[in-house]
Amino acid sequence: MQNSLSVNDLDGWARRPSTSLRRDRFGLKRAGVEILAPSPVVDYVAWYTEGFFARGDSPARARLVIHDAHPERIGSVKDARLTPPLRRAVLPTSPDTVCFVDDTHSTVHLFLAAATTDEPMLVAVRILRALVLRALLGDGCPFFHATCFTLHGVGVALVGRRTAGKTTLLLHCLDSLGAVLVGNDKFALVQDADSDADDALGFPIQIGIRAGSVLALGNGPLRTSLTRRWSQRFGGVEAHRDDLETRLRIRPQELAAAADSTVTPRCRLGLAIEPYVDPLAVTPSLERLSDDERRTLWTHNLLPRAADVFPQQAALAGPASETELRIPQVPAYRLVQPPAAGPLTSRVIEDLVCRVSVEG
Repeated sequence: MQNSLSVNDLDGWARRPSTSLRRDRFGLKRAGVEILAPSPVVDYVAWYTEGFFARGDSPARARLVIHDAHPERIGSVKDARLTPPLRRAVLPTSPDTVCFVDDTHSTVHLFLAAATTDEPMLVAVRILRALVLRALLGDGCPFFHATCFTLHGVGVALVGRRTAGKTTLLLHCLDSLGAVLVGNDKFALVQDADSDADDALGFPIQIGIRAGSVLALGNGPLRTSLTRRWSQRFGGVEAHRDDLETRLRIRPQELAAAADSTVTPRCRLGLAIEPYVDPLAVTPSLERLSDDERRTLWTHNLLPRAADVFPQQAALAGPASETELRIPQVPAYRLVQPPAAGPLTSRVIEDLVCRVSVEG
């Protein structure tokens, strides 16, 4: 058994001549991560983050070293005594994964058995993403629980509580309006370098889609594709119509492709919409929010801590930092809609986008 481990030990293992690790960089313009990993892992990361993270030229703010280790090696290091500044990080979604963090040098060492299979490689993607988000949090960029897409060149944020219907609205806008996906579930707010305008940054995060959202779509390529995936994963989609827990997980790039659309990692925000389902409503309608209501909407959906932004990888967060609340200076509306309003609601959004675009 390995009695103790130091930073030099881990770096020495990664530099061994017998170790075939490949070096590359992924991330955003202001938050890149250097990866040292087996070639299949690097290729998987490139595929998974395509369209969101740049490759090769992002300044490195952190380093991720992936050791493709035999189970015996993992067992020998799992309970080793760590020499400062190394610390253990427990990943709730991957309890068998051995992860060590060196906060002093912003480095994460990950030990994966069979690192070239899909599930371990997905762990690598999640950690990479968490390191990018950590860098942005450290720069004071606020994160919000919201969905974002662009329509006719206008960035639209769907902001609201869980189960409010944000993902369903996103699907309708992708399906019938040709919207371009920026991100689902969360985005970072950054200021444009040449103006005071607010931009939303999206991330390669799987989108969870309920059966009811699939069935709300009109007959077409997107519904066909999602129904087929549901059948392969869970069985008939109709049987899960009212199931609010079971969700189909899909890469945003694949969802966009199924709707004959694309993804973009960044957009200029033009407006915010708060979805609200009213069983008594007959047709969808819009209510302009006051400044106080707009502030409350954004405040309630701020993700102020690392544990809120990437809860399953929060152990990688390092020293705590304060996130300043910065309210996007864009008009906000409450979209009141009857259940299963479907394409009619997306047309209301399109009309609003066109109006905002003309006013802008």
